[in-house]
Amino acid sequence: MEGYLFKRTSNAFKSWVRRWFTIENNQLVYRKRTKDSLTVMEEDLRLCTVRPLVEIERRFCFEVLSPSRSHILQADSEADYHAWMNAIQAGVSTAYNNHQSVDKAPDGHSDTQSGDSSASGDSQAKVQAALPPSYESEKFSRMSQILSVAGNSECCDCGSGEPRWASINLGITLCIECSGIHRSFGVHMSKVRSLTLDSWEQELLKVMLELGNSVINQIYEANVDENAFKRATPHCNREVREAWIRAKYIDRAFVRKLPRPEDHEKPSSPKTWSVKKWKRRSSPSKTTESPSPGATGTPSAGDAPAMEEKGTLLEGQSQDSGLGGSTQDVIVFGTTATEHPVTTPTGEDEDSMSEPETDPDTQSTTSYEDFSKLHPDMLLYKAARARNLPVMREALALGADPNWQNEEEHHQTPLMKAIASGSMVPLEFLLINGAKLDTKDDRGQSALHHATLLGHTGQVCQLLKRNANQQAVDENGRDPLSIAISEANADIVTILRLSKLNQEMKETEGMYGIQGDETFNEVFRDFTSMAHNAPEKLNRNK
Repeated sequence: MEGYLFKRTSNAFKSWVRRWFTIENNQLVYRKRTKDSLTVMEEDLRLCTVRPLVEIERRFCFEVLSPSRSHILQADSEADYHAWMNAIQAGVSTAYNNHQSVDKAPDGHSDTQSGDSSASGDSQAKVQAALPPSYESEKFSRMSQILSVAGNSECCDCGSGEPRWASINLGITLCIECSGIHRSFGVHMSKVRSLTLDSWEQELLKVMLELGNSVINQIYEANVDENAFKRATPHCNREVREAWIRAKYIDRAFVRKLPRPEDHEKPSSPKTWSVKKWKRRSSPSKTTESPSPGATGTPSAGDAPAMEEKGTLLEGQSQDSGLGGSTQDVIVFGTTATEHPVTTPTGEDEDSMSEPETDPDTQSTTSYEDFSKLHPDMLLYKAARARNLPVMREALALGADPNWQNEEEHHQTPLMKAIASGSMVPLEFLLINGAKLDTKDDRGQSALHHATLLGHTGQVCQLLKRNANQQAVDENGRDPLSIAISEANADIVTILRLSKLNQEMKETEGMYGIQGDETFNEVFRDFTSMAHNAPEKLNRNK
């Protein structure tokens, strides 16, 4: 691929210059003019990774990272932005494949044990040597947490040990070979990041800790016909690996389907369903009053329908869902997804890694729905309200639309229900899985309106970081700022006013100016950090 991109300079002024970029010969290069000589930005794409940039004043920006440098680039449009991200990711994969072909012996067999494992090992060694000590410490803490989640110590797709890559929207860890296949399918299917090279936002790390390979394989490998499909293994060739990953995630060939709508008329079928609410995690040394999603669920009196076995829901996979527990009368999704304790970084209090229980509804499950209303979109909608990421992932695997609107509840979306949960985690999960920021319900309220009305400061920061529209008004002519003022929420008023001022400065300075206000950036970072590490300080209107 080739074309124009804006490149942010590394000098003190951080100015932007327009250059003609090309991906060729496993390198990323650019030139000032057509006849100028090429400048090699990155000489070995195998050592690089690419990620979107949202905490920046300009739109359509992304970052190319190598062990020693970071390059911030900007595309001209959203289409070009996605095209360049995909092209660079594909270029990284191609660089590995080309290196693998060179390393093959004359007899056609690879000199490495698993495709390009030795090459990736050499690359990782170069990466380790180039990173500063502070980054190494942060990386080790992050990797320790992610790899401690059940199943994450091996590649989710082929079982190779010591994975160093992740698909952030799927919530899994991957080896270098499988990560290359994921990249080749595009970011709409899988968003790949490096555990060692990329920087990670706190909310994204929490998403990874809520899922993991064991949970995801319960969903995507629930119904594998071993005679019809050949599994990927650590030593398989690329064709087998690609066919397995395609069947697993694109075709979703092994996902156990929901019951058909007509099945609810059968006498033996359940009559109602709900989703188990997911509580915050606790370490093995601490106890919690909330049962884990793997425990037997007990609906509160008056909430659950009558059951033959009074008081409890049975554990185990139902015939309908890989993550559902059932009795004769009810299915509760999320009862068999195991919650695993998370090891917190040294010196951090465990409560600072969790979110407060802001949801006033203390029921252990969502409200019970008639079995005729069980479909993937409604399942995602209810799971977002329950803050249950495994069930949300299952609903998406079943074909749920992250932007579906519930006609029975003012055309609200799953994103709005995630906001109602009070948690930043399901909100982040939906955003990285294609949820649209500025969709409105039938009262004209967007996700930012909902977060402001509920006084969820952390979620307001999260939405503004994604460039949510602050000017949108609801049916009463109120924008989020006017709502925050009427609700007397000083924190959100401050954030929205600074954000609005920052946007006006950007528009005044134009595309080529030094954009944004550093005061806004600092305040925004402070509020975001507080939302993660001391969220109770932001619940001033509760």
